[in-house]
Amino acid sequence: MSDAGLVRAKDGDPQQPCYAVIRRVATRGDATAPLQGKNMRALWIEDHQLIGDSLEMLLQVLMPDVSLDKARDLDFATGLVKSIAYEVVLLDWWLGQSDGATAIKALREAGCEAPILVVSGDERELVMREALAAGAIGYVTKSAEPEQLVKAVRDALQGVVHRLPRRLPGESEAHAPLPALDVRQVFPDLTSRQSEVFRLLMRGEPDKRIARDLGLSDTTVKSHVRAILQIVGARSRGEAAYAARSRGAGEA
Repeated sequence: MSDAGLVRAKDGDPQQPCYAVIRRVATRGDATAPLQGKNMRALWIEDHQLIGDSLEMLLQVLMPDVSLDKARDLDFATGLVKSIAYEVVLLDWWLGQSDGATAIKALREAGCEAPILVVSGDERELVMREALAAGAIGYVTKSAEPEQLVKAVRDALQGVVHRLPRRLPGESEAHAPLPALDVRQVFPDLTSRQSEVFRLLMRGEPDKRIARDLGLSDTTVKSHVRAILQIVGARSRGEAAYAARSRGAGEA
């Protein structure tokens, strides 16, 4: 098989042949489940062409409704996001002379509103934490199983933070999962009561259910929700929940 048929990690070591991977993943019932919406457009920012080509091949088979554009540098990527409204952006953390935090900031300043999923060969927990703090919706390593990569993309499209699976006995600390942050760690201006309301809001609970669970009136809950939206800088409950999850906040 030629090099074009291999998925490679960042250090260049070949992983499983891409065609074999596609066949294996496609046999899973959840792998080819349709996504919501059609003709979704994604941007893959990666300075290693071989990796980008392999990922494109994988997604074309498993996610036929996703059209994947590729950019090999940040300047080209920022130009694309200025004119195209992508549903999701996949970003290599180490891109030329830039790190992911710089890239995420540049993409946001260019008008990119899509969730950004970091796909990196760097497995250090410090880097994963930095990615979430910078506003990434999730972090997945290039050495991950294809099923995990596909799940990470699906999670990003649905506004769900993707975290690495739990560490197995004997695995290095680099593979340990990132613990969810409390909403008050992410948004310190929230009061204790607002945080309680926000956690239930993130679970999709309606105002009446939140009021009943917390022993509040509907009017009080609506007041807290308005305050939460103002603090988070969101226009809707869904946007507020997405903003919290994209920064690593959990619902517990």
